[in-house]
Amino acid sequence: MSPILKLFKSIFDFIFTLLFWLYTIFGFLFFYLPVLIILSFFIESREAKFQKMNHYYYKGFFRGLNALVPGLSISIEKNIKRIKSSVIISNHRSYLDPILLISIFPRHKTIVKGIFFKIPFISWAMKSGGYIPFTPRRSYNDFLAENLKNIPDFLKSGGNLFIFPEGRRSRDGRIGKFQKGAFSIAVKHKLPVEVIYIKNTGRLFTPGKFLLNTCISNTISIGKLGKIRPDITANEMREKAVKLYEKKMLEEQAAED
Repeated sequence: MSPILKLFKSIFDFIFTLLFWLYTIFGFLFFYLPVLIILSFFIESREAKFQKMNHYYYKGFFRGLNALVPGLSISIEKNIKRIKSSVIISNHRSYLDPILLISIFPRHKTIVKGIFFKIPFISWAMKSGGYIPFTPRRSYNDFLAENLKNIPDFLKSGGNLFIFPEGRRSRDGRIGKFQKGAFSIAVKHKLPVEVIYIKNTGRLFTPGKFLLNTCISNTISIGKLGKIRPDITANEMREKAVKLYEKKMLEEQAAED
């Protein structure tokens, strides 16, 4: 890439990163949060309404991103949007992953870093939406048992619980060690685990980088790898999930070669 093109790319990266943070921070503080506060006085089913509003908030964000960022396209398999009443697991490559899933599923719950629940207003919004705090200093399984007592009713009503079993973003694209919590929930409540695969969010918003990586040919895709029935143990479910991801990684490697 020539120096002039690199300069233009750097400018675009900065502009779209600025727009990203303006939408995320200022949009939350001066539009999203005030609307939530006003609605909270008029609605009874606060959790479901807040989840749906969060869904539309980030759906709009990704539509704008898809339309404005040069070289970017977003592809979502149709069968992904039809998933209901399931525990959803996904690989994790970027901070964009959780908000991407929120933009797909109107009824959703997920686990959020506990630090966000210490911030005024944000904590209120998180709790109102039914999001679940987690701190790594506690046992993962103990945490799930305590904070997911009401999850059966939520899932039976059509909601989805999505979890990143690696627990952190992958820095090299490889799949990390899976925690057992998501599979324990599925077995305990006799729920299927939907295994999905997110690709290339890390190319747009790379771990360890502040600026978005724009002006490159990049397709963010979300596809379904399989469905695991809860008629086996949690460990067996985890092993099946790992094999599905390993198979996908081998297919990608073969395609690149």
